[in-house]
Amino acid sequence: MQSLFLDTRVLDKAVRERYGLTEEVMMENAAVALERAVVQRLMQITEKPAERRVVILCGSGNNGADGYALARRLAGFGSGGAMPIVPVVILCAEPKSDLCRLQAERAEKCGVRFVRTEAADEAENLIARADCIVDCIFGSGFHGALDERVAALCLRVNRAKGIRIACDVPTGVRENGSVADGGFCADCTVTMGALKCSLYGDAAKDFVGQVTCENLGVSRMLFESVLIGGAGNAAGVGSTAAAMLLETSDVVLPHRKKKLVNKGSFGHVAVVSGEKIGASCIAGEAALHFGAGLVSLVRLGTAFEKTELPEVSPELMAATDFPANTTAVALGMGLGRTDGTATPYFDWLCAHAEIPCVIDADAFFSDGLRDFLQKRSTDTLGGIVLTPHPKEYQSLLALCGLGNYTISDCVIERPALMETFCRAFPKVVLLVKGANPMIGTFDGAQFKLFVNPLGKNCLAKAGSGDVLAGLICSLLAQGYTPLDATISASLAHALASCRFKNDFALTPLALIDAVSNL
Repeated sequence: MQSLFLDTRVLDKAVRERYGLTEEVMMENAAVALERAVVQRLMQITEKPAERRVVILCGSGNNGADGYALARRLAGFGSGGAMPIVPVVILCAEPKSDLCRLQAERAEKCGVRFVRTEAADEAENLIARADCIVDCIFGSGFHGALDERVAALCLRVNRAKGIRIACDVPTGVRENGSVADGGFCADCTVTMGALKCSLYGDAAKDFVGQVTCENLGVSRMLFESVLIGGAGNAAGVGSTAAAMLLETSDVVLPHRKKKLVNKGSFGHVAVVSGEKIGASCIAGEAALHFGAGLVSLVRLGTAFEKTELPEVSPELMAATDFPANTTAVALGMGLGRTDGTATPYFDWLCAHAEIPCVIDADAFFSDGLRDFLQKRSTDTLGGIVLTPHPKEYQSLLALCGLGNYTISDCVIERPALMETFCRAFPKVVLLVKGANPMIGTFDGAQFKLFVNPLGKNCLAKAGSGDVLAGLICSLLAQGYTPLDATISASLAHALASCRFKNDFALTPLALIDAVSNL
């Protein structure tokens, strides 16, 4: 896992004070990182022209100063037989900060050419012919809207063929991870010092590209821990972080270590089956393929009709009551939203507080949900995992009396609303789906937030969420804690999506097969 921070400027200041660095030293390190990113990507271009053209978009503050420092470093690049690089700066605003003025003066003395945006034809021609375009307009801390001139410039850049690199945070990406109209669409973002939460908002995923984090004169460990003890305090790294970024290495697959086992050794998943039997079948198949020893589809007091049975996988059992050896329950997938449909299942789960459960889909529109969560959320025996998508999240918040929000609010303000919910219902694990799913929980002392950036857009397909619910439930049945089950299942779900070449062809059963082969 890696730490994510809301605002690294306080860390910048603390690093300067603790380690005696100046802003200029840190800026030079930023310019070196940008230079390395530019050169590496230019080297990957197969065509070999006489020179490479790099356009740098510079704003008026210290992000613009990074751009001027980069231009200075690139000026004259190519002596000794290396690939010649010709940098040109497009001034998106006149330098205002002291360092921006100083770095602009230095770049000019090195022969860097400056072009103002008022020279629209010249700027557009430079952008069209550029091999690489570097965004140094705003960086972190941006909020509000882009002015028309900058937005128009970014739109021209986004249509250009050159490689697009953003310094720290792409222009237009706000602190909350939303994106202003006309934002810079980067192929890669070189962020400085530590990772920012804004880079992992859902809307930002189309704008940040590949994210790398570079040092500013001290190691990343020292940079991130500067407020909690400084040098040598590795144990404190991340304790001031707002969230944790999940990585491939964080997944714990349910490999079987013992040999003297039977099917009962790996739990019995009960998947509630309602109006749309296909959804519960998908969840059941996912649970079975992810290690559960037994999986049953359950309808309390109502037998499956003969016409439905052919649709049920022969690998799954069907029952009119919860099996006596049930070790985890999945509720909501295809259940239906008729009043009272979920009530008997909520009652059963409250009567069996030791059994963990996953709540999904139609259950988020049930009037009995709030009472159920209030009864079970403080339970220390079993556990609850909720897996809503934004519309279901909207309903969940409203039904629980936490406010009436638009779906847009639920996406943009997702972390804050997750913390509000988790504090109201402690020990519940909440996974809110999106381009970068977020997992939150409150343990009674601290709210913890985890972000999964690994999934691909091929997961935007009916049934993908049913697979995820089945994966989580399977791990719960096998004895994982609710948080560990949710993290590992979410990562497995995402990593399986990366195995598909075509972004449009994924189906739930193919996704389950991919999970089986992780």
